Amino acid sequence: MATSEKAINFIQGNLERGQAIPGQSLTNSPEEPYNWEKPSEYSNPREAMLYVFESLTIPETTTNILLSLSNGVGVIDIASITLYSGFLEGKWNPDLMALLMEPTMFMIMALAEKANIDFDLEAGDRDKPKEMSGESQLETITSGVNELDKMRQMAASRVSPQSVPQDVRTIIEETELSPSLLQRVEEETQSKSLLGREE
Repeated sequence: MATSEKAINFIQGNLERGQAIPGQSLTNSPEEPYNWEKPSEYSNPREAMLYVFESLTIPETTTNILLSLSNGVGVIDIASITLYSGFLEGKWNPDLMALLMEPTMFMIMALAEKANIDFDLEAGDRDKPKEMSGESQLETITSGVNELDKMRQMAASRVSPQSVPQDVRTIIEETELSPSLLQRVEEETQSKSLLGREE
């Protein structure tokens, strides 16, 4: 079976960018597995939490975490990176990684509070909508409504009767409309009730 030119270009592009060829991991030697393919180093959540806490409290790591938090990086992002890198190193499996997410976030938040640094759970939480006074809100809404009216008038002025076929115009003109349901309700409410009945 011949390999297509498109497939060859795809593989060559991946190699140039340093990406793995699809299925490459299946050709690796079984004697040299990746770290995450081996049994994980930690299986007990408590021991893994202690390891994470120790790694977060290394002075250089703590400094980098606090700088990241002060620059608007979210707690969730830092916890995810920390735990995912531990997974790649073979420290824990994906299930234990999910269990460690919440305690790791609390550890990072505790470090930020101890350093008196405002933090965001997710990046971009500080981008809050501007508060507007009642008058400016009213002006904004009024201008929006005026613009919609202008657009509606422009659209109505562009409609021409010639765009509707003659057959359809004839049907519309011959159609008789029955009274609306609201009119029927009003007529019924005008009838005398039992309480107002004369003896």
